Amino acid sequence: MVDRAAMTGPGYEYLMDKAKNVKDAKVRKIALEGLEGTRPKILELYPDEASKQRTLMKLLDAGYVKSDNTTSQLFPPDKGPDTVIQNYKVSPGSGWMSHHAYPGGLIAHVATDLQTALGVYDAYEQMYGYSLNYELLVSAILLHDNQKPWVLQWKDDNSCLPEINVAGTGDHHIMEIADAIHRGLDPDLVITIADSHEHPGWESSEKQVVGWIKAASIIAGVDPIKSGYLASNGETLPLPRRPEGFLVHLGDHDFVLTAPVCKWVAAELQKITKPVYKFSDADLKGKPFNTLRDYLYSQISDMHLYQIWVDQGEKALLDTVTKIVIPE
Repeated sequence: MVDRAAMTGPGYEYLMDKAKNVKDAKVRKIALEGLEGTRPKILELYPDEASKQRTLMKLLDAGYVKSDNTTSQLFPPDKGPDTVIQNYKVSPGSGWMSHHAYPGGLIAHVATDLQTALGVYDAYEQMYGYSLNYELLVSAILLHDNQKPWVLQWKDDNSCLPEINVAGTGDHHIMEIADAIHRGLDPDLVITIADSHEHPGWESSEKQVVGWIKAASIIAGVDPIKSGYLASNGETLPLPRRPEGFLVHLGDHDFVLTAPVCKWVAAELQKITKPVYKFSDADLKGKPFNTLRDYLYSQISDMHLYQIWVDQGEKALLDTVTKIVIPE
């Protein structure tokens, strides 16, 4: 699917170009490896089930996971040391019914995030005459979703693994913060990555970011205050707060549109394709429809399909679909 997709190649090359131009050699290496879907380094700390269970209990005691969560949910399957769990290129950009949930979706998501954030970066520079830290901004966006190939692995029915919440956000986000901490990345970069899911501009919002850093620190086995990820009181980020995290968060915000579009288009496709492709009700809930959906989304994107539906109507949408996947 990804090899046939016209939009995947340019998006991937864009990300590779940005990664190759990261100045910090350590971060550049991590970014380039991440674009292959490398095995999370944090798994070095978890060689067996017992170690995973101990951390799950610590997170449970801290109120960051539910009592019925399991270690296999917190630590999705992996294939052993030095083995890529899932290639970055084929990975979805989010959970099954959320944004960019199709093969190649991670590329589309991160490339869009980066373009959006850099657009704001340029606007701020032109308006305020002040340049934010470009290197920090680009590095954080390149790394912020590196654990999605691990957490959102494709299943046999061509949907992806369900993702549990940890400290009120997706497991992939906590694992990426933990992985960055374990790798010994600069606190400013770790914090800027953490800001991608929420900004620290309001007290209630910053409280969430602080919780994510604390949960990730439990997984990484470090003290977040002593390591410089939190202020001395443990209740805020280090002061003054860097502005780059806000731009990473703004860049990551394309889910506001793309998440509902993913659901809306899927529901419409189920309705209009059922008679054309002779889907049964069971087919619409399983692999036959999932395969069609994944292929269409990967080739033209749910966003493009949605725009056709909005501007030209249902018939134009069906005509587009049947030109891509010709009915028997």
